[in-house]
Amino acid sequence: MLKFLVNLLSWLLGICFNALLFVGLAYLVYTFTMRGFEFGDEFSERLVYEHEEYYDIEFVLDETATVEEVAEMLEELGIIPDARLFRFEMWIMGRDEDYNPGTFILNRNLSGTQVNARLRARPVEPVVENRITIREGWTQRDIAVYLESRGFFTEEEFMYVANNHDFGFHFLRDLPERRSRLEGYLFPDTYFVSEHPTPEEVIMNMLVRFNNVFNFEYRLRAEELGLTMDEVVNIASIIEREVRVPSERPMVARVIYNRLDINMPLQIDATVLYAMDMHLGRLLYEHLEYDSPFNTYRNTGLPLGPISNPGAASINAALFPADGNWLFYVLVDAETGAHFFTNDHAQHEHARRTYMPRPWDRADDE
Repeated sequence: MLKFLVNLLSWLLGICFNALLFVGLAYLVYTFTMRGFEFGDEFSERLVYEHEEYYDIEFVLDETATVEEVAEMLEELGIIPDARLFRFEMWIMGRDEDYNPGTFILNRNLSGTQVNARLRARPVEPVVENRITIREGWTQRDIAVYLESRGFFTEEEFMYVANNHDFGFHFLRDLPERRSRLEGYLFPDTYFVSEHPTPEEVIMNMLVRFNNVFNFEYRLRAEELGLTMDEVVNIASIIEREVRVPSERPMVARVIYNRLDINMPLQIDATVLYAMDMHLGRLLYEHLEYDSPFNTYRNTGLPLGPISNPGAASINAALFPADGNWLFYVLVDAETGAHFFTNDHAQHEHARRTYMPRPWDRADDE
């Protein structure tokens, strides 16, 4: 009997010891993990503070966003270094439930813990009086003029920052030198800005929005077409300036691709207007000879860069053109913006002389 009691006591003590050992090890793992996160946060904050300058980003969450989706979006924007590590940290801290929808102000200078705290705080209420609307087809300079008219900063300040500041996005790294470096990437949309916004804040919001719109699916599609992102944006910018009827966007895209395929000059008036820094006006014959890498009458291929900032519909059309053998289109209804499409040059010339005669047509007829 005594031996049984001794064995039972030993067994119970063993269980208690193992339980205490397990709890102790779990506590040590938790402590070292949290210390590691804290050290990482402090180290990253010091590193970022010493070497980089980051600006606030408006981060919008809808009701359907899960923790996994939020982590992936944060990683894509460069706000956190790794989505899986972020989710693991939130799980360790017991904060892995879904986030509430709303608009939050984040930047890349925040640690994972700080990002999580902001996303679980009350969403920022946008300042209605500082709502700005960037319209499809505006150029970088159009945007600068508009923001100056709102009293935020001067046109020159905006243009300088847009052309010289490094915003850290990979798609901006290899752009060729051109007069408006961010042309095509300042995504047209409605934004809410701070009471006294800087050019950096406004531009960053537009670049973030572009990065969200030109998603992974779009990038794969561009690769399928054998195009760079800049070439897709370039084509989309032409479509944006040329088309008013939504159904014609994929058709104009097809005309552009068909001409590029046979090395035929695009001969698009909007590129000449952009080259000459003109918005509207009747082109004369001498304008078509204007010496510029943006002039698609003088040069084959795409212009040096985008000629406007296109919206989502034009980007989508550039990536998914219509099927057709058209090589020409001409405006036939100035009120609606409707075009006539054909692959026959004689038909095109007849339509052009009928609906959109040039000043030199009369001289040719005499």
